[in-house]
Order: sequence, then C-alpha cells, then structure tokens
Amino acid sequence: MIMRNPVAAAGLIIALMVGILLCRTAVSAASIEVPRISIERTKQMFANPDVVIIDVRTAKTWWRSPTKIANAVREELGSVEQWAEKYPKDKTLIFYCT
Repeated sequence: MIMRNPVAAAGLIIALMVGILLCRTAVSAASIEVPRISIERTKQMFANPDVVIIDVRTAKTWWRSPTKIANAVREELGSVEQWAEKYPKDKTLIFYCT
C-alpha cells in the first residue's frame, strides 16, 4: 500500500464498509447495519487476490486527497448501477469512503 502520509490516511479512513451497495436499496438507511473492518484488518487483506478495494469518495474529495490506497479502484457512488456488475460476486469488496 502506497500512502503519502499514513497518519492522514488513518484520519481519513472513517469507515471501510462491506456491503455499501445495500445503501442504494429502498430499505431505510437506519435499518441497515453495515459491517465495518479496522485499518489493520484491511492491511492484512491487501495481498489477497479475492479482495477488491473500491474508493467511493466523491471525485473532488479523491482528487484533493494527498492519500490514496494503492491498487484501489475508484468508482462513483452515484453510478452503482453502471459498475456493480463488473465485480464478481465471489470477491470480497471493501468500500472506502469519508
């Protein structure tokens, strides 16, 4: 993982979420419990080829950030319908947002 400033990365990572796609459903956000994982656990998962890290920060936030996760894929959260199918269902998806 290449980060320009690991301390800033820790501050920026508010949540690494698995299952953010559920937020796009008609279910109330208050009734959804999104599993969260720690920064340490995420670092352990980087080498696993069955894990895909998807950065869903806004374009403006992403471009202005001095910290980016190496090998993460950047996707627009507002376009989930357009890109969700390209990720195999047998992969573990980790979503990074702020």
